[in-house]
Amino acid sequence: MLSPNLSSRTSPPGRPVPTSRLSPYTGWNRAEWEGAADELLLAVRPYASPRHGLINLPGYRPSWSGPRSDGLEGYARTWLLAAFRVAGAEGDDPHGFLPRYAEGLTAGTSPSAEEAGPGDADRWPRITETPQALVESASVALGLRLTRPWLWETLDSRTQQQAVDWLLPALGPSPVNNNWWLFGLTVAGFLQDAGIETDRARQTIDRALERIEEWWLGDGWYSDGPNRSFDHYNAWAMHFYPVLHAHLGGDKELLARYGPRLHAHLDAYTRMFGADGAPMPYGRSLSYRFAAAAAPWLGAMTGHTPLTPGATRRLASGTLRYFLDRDADPEAGRGPLAPVAPVTPVAPAVPSLLARRRATSTTGATDEHGLLTLGWHGPYEPIIQPYSGPASPYWASKGFLGLLMPPGHPVWAAAEEPLPAETADAVTVLDPPAILIQSTATDGLVRLHNHGSNHVGEGDDPGYSRYAYSTRTGFTSRGFTSAGFTSAVRTGTDTGRPTGSVSSAAPASSTVPASSAAPASSALPTAPTGPPASPCDNHFALVIDGEPTPRGPAAPLASGPDWVASVTEPLPGVRIVSATVVHGRAELRAHLVVGADAGTPVCQTGWAIATTSASGAATTTATATGTGATPTATPDEATPQTALAPPAPAGPTASQLPTDLTAQLHPVHGYTGRARQLGAGSTLFGPASRILALDGVTTAPESLFVSLASLTAEPDPAPAAALADIHVSDPRTINVTWQDSTATVLHLPELPHPPGHQQLPQLPQLPQPPEER
Repeated sequence: MLSPNLSSRTSPPGRPVPTSRLSPYTGWNRAEWEGAADELLLAVRPYASPRHGLINLPGYRPSWSGPRSDGLEGYARTWLLAAFRVAGAEGDDPHGFLPRYAEGLTAGTSPSAEEAGPGDADRWPRITETPQALVESASVALGLRLTRPWLWETLDSRTQQQAVDWLLPALGPSPVNNNWWLFGLTVAGFLQDAGIETDRARQTIDRALERIEEWWLGDGWYSDGPNRSFDHYNAWAMHFYPVLHAHLGGDKELLARYGPRLHAHLDAYTRMFGADGAPMPYGRSLSYRFAAAAAPWLGAMTGHTPLTPGATRRLASGTLRYFLDRDADPEAGRGPLAPVAPVTPVAPAVPSLLARRRATSTTGATDEHGLLTLGWHGPYEPIIQPYSGPASPYWASKGFLGLLMPPGHPVWAAAEEPLPAETADAVTVLDPPAILIQSTATDGLVRLHNHGSNHVGEGDDPGYSRYAYSTRTGFTSRGFTSAGFTSAVRTGTDTGRPTGSVSSAAPASSTVPASSAAPASSALPTAPTGPPASPCDNHFALVIDGEPTPRGPAAPLASGPDWVASVTEPLPGVRIVSATVVHGRAELRAHLVVGADAGTPVCQTGWAIATTSASGAATTTATATGTGATPTATPDEATPQTALAPPAPAGPTASQLPTDLTAQLHPVHGYTGRARQLGAGSTLFGPASRILALDGVTTAPESLFVSLASLTAEPDPAPAAALADIHVSDPRTINVTWQDSTATVLHLPELPHPPGHQQLPQLPQLPQPPEER
């Protein structure tokens, strides 16, 4: 029988409401979602093994778990998508997905190589042999739980037993101390529903929930293990698995505990989506893309959400369309789609949406074969973790969770409503992760200021170490080691060009050759060779022996209604107290350097603006205005600021890049000159980028550096200097009067211990093994 909350479905009475009335923002509804699911599933069929046990997708390299594990990943993650599709249609399976996946389950779990297929071509790696198989067991089990009446209950007892034998090792302790504990919980949920090893399954569920309870920090946030790692895994793992398990099992007690936590998380998380549908590109596993829609769907399914049904679908459809249909609409990816009047028809997604996109696009999430790529808008090697293989992007299947809700559910029947980012300017401070969310309604742009989420592992990871991220920019692909960066900051040159006006062409990007089995489209571009100067964006650093220091782990210090502060220790005995204060589109960035030798150079970089032309060459023009700054700028001096605003490219690339953005960086206190324009590496949004940078020098044991920054899609924005009047009354107190006459007083927090005496407060614990997924 069906799980309790999948057993009763009704279709809406009468004729469906026209899509133009239901979906004035995105033009998408359930039919488009079902069509997209079908096309994604049909596209992987040619890559299945003889009996469909493995789906071996092409790619330029395998994951570190090896090709057979990657083949299991291809099966498991697409099987979850098929389960959402078929269970959401009450077993209707016009494309015959279930028989193929049933045969694959039989062959993959067979204990006999002969039965598994010629040359053992279909057999799955065992969970005891390959840890990654534990990750995939969760998708296998969840799919079986959702489709029990149409697949599991049709299997013979022998096949059922061998599948159970393959799954049972998932009930043991997790080999990785983070969200991996929830994979065993998910397997146990299926076994418990099926009446198999119920006592052991209950023990596994209890143990997993006890473990994640140790990481619950309140206000909707878990850490992903005993650390300070906060990213999309909070939504698509830490909340997803417990809440969905409780819902499917009809466990009211568990849902009463975990449902409100999901609600609290969504109150913040749904503010991280831009009006163009983009989720915030920060953290790891960004190739999972529209898996970001899973938690909002789950909130609507369980009733634990701050969003209305119409706003939920508007968010989810906007996100799916952002990745799959970027070129179908000339404005896709360039800002919010203007809502149309209810009587105005919206062009529906044409049949074979992905086929159309494949014929016209080079930057969508799928390639010309309809396969999801390792990247963001297209293949993008710099964001790929070693654990990722060719099928890893199909974790995005979680984003189709909404199909489990029947057509008559309000989430499908209600008209779309605007997102939080579209209704009013907002500032949201998230205390547990020490993150500040800043959004502006005029351009639907969302920015994330990070003062407490850290990479788990050695060294800085650009997905965590930047001070700021946005839904319309990507972090640069290059690291910190760049002699060109420091020389440009010191001399005011940009690869030999004057600073006043810059127009440069970036070298063509290179590619990593595809494997012999992969089509040419699966080649992944590396970071372009680029000019010598290749800074990281949104970074503040000391410059030691010609090299900028990494940020290092950030420990939260304090926060207020519109600000958040943290401390880092880039060098032994040297601390940097950093704070971000926001208002509208304005960002005040303050850094107090404590313990550095006088005369130590520092540098501050701004937003990375992707630049490209129709020919693929980068073209940026930026002009510095005003008079030159004095070597010791004070808050009262009108130090000139520089703005980066790449021209809109012609041709098909116009819909692929955020060409209407303007980035500004204005020195206020402590910096010694006007902002420099630097060429940088690739980002998620283009093969090259441009960054503004400020430089200064420490003058005392405590040296304060203050700047105003802005990222906006407003046409002809006012200079950053006009956004606020700023006065520094002492090294720790900054008085700000904003453009609308409201005021903020920022007192930089005192450090709890003298530099070099004790460790930073709330430093992350020792890193775990990086094999987290």
